[in-house]
Amino acid sequence: MSHLALVLVLVSACLHAGWNLLGKKQVPSLAFFTLAMLGGAVVFAPLLLISGEWLNLNASFWQLLIISGAFQGVYMAGLAWAYARGEISVLYPLARALPVLLVPFAGWLLWQQWALSSQDLLGMCLIALAGFLLPLVRLSSFSWSIYATPALGFMLIAALGTVGYSITDKAAIDLMQLQGISATISGMQYMVLQAWMAILWMMPVVALIPSERKALSVLLAGSARVWILAGIMVLSTYGLVLIAMAYTEDVSYLVALRQASIPLGALLGVFWLKETLSSFRWFALALMMAGLVLVALN
Repeated sequence: MSHLALVLVLVSACLHAGWNLLGKKQVPSLAFFTLAMLGGAVVFAPLLLISGEWLNLNASFWQLLIISGAFQGVYMAGLAWAYARGEISVLYPLARALPVLLVPFAGWLLWQQWALSSQDLLGMCLIALAGFLLPLVRLSSFSWSIYATPALGFMLIAALGTVGYSITDKAAIDLMQLQGISATISGMQYMVLQAWMAILWMMPVVALIPSERKALSVLLAGSARVWILAGIMVLSTYGLVLIAMAYTEDVSYLVALRQASIPLGALLGVFWLKETLSSFRWFALALMMAGLVLVALN
């Protein structure tokens, strides 16, 4: 991974924590994230005019885009419905930690490639372990029933969505570069294309679920500035990651380093949303930071 990719991912992590907090603080619903995605897609739509080469991409690229949009929709739905049922300081770390272990193994199963060192694996295991420890107030309070909640179930769905779009998007970005589109342009334009595709998947779900239709009405009756701002942050966040993908051999590195948003998200949950963290949860966050440092230093 290049230094540029590292910087891009760390900036993206800060933005990611910010828009998740906005989603939790407003109306935590798929309707909010759908409007946010729509706002961001409209704002950044002119990026598609920079170059028209994306129009000439082959059928394989468009198939990947459709699949990616579906996974992005699954991620957003899982995230929204989890936030409606639990605290961000606990749920957000789990959503980010699970893909750290799942993406490398999914990539290996698909392509039989393994570019990770023992230091990478140790760091990723520490990150994932910390994510699983965060729901506990203390180690002695461990019980499987703590994890068997609707909120954590939806968070697992969000994590699986992350695994799906991470692997799919890496393949799509590679195809764009093979077409001769630069890394920066590929990332920016794919960011917009994926947003529109995700919207096409999410809007019918919002329309079919009564609670989501009600949330949509409430959001549309209020100020649009919040969800437009969230949308700009959502697309900017992932746009930076997409650009970084072009400079990274294994997408697992990106997934691991994006977890720098976890400590920030937990801290924002404590200081802005007035959630509480026990000393054991602070320990878990410190463990996660140790894992992040191991991956970054490699």
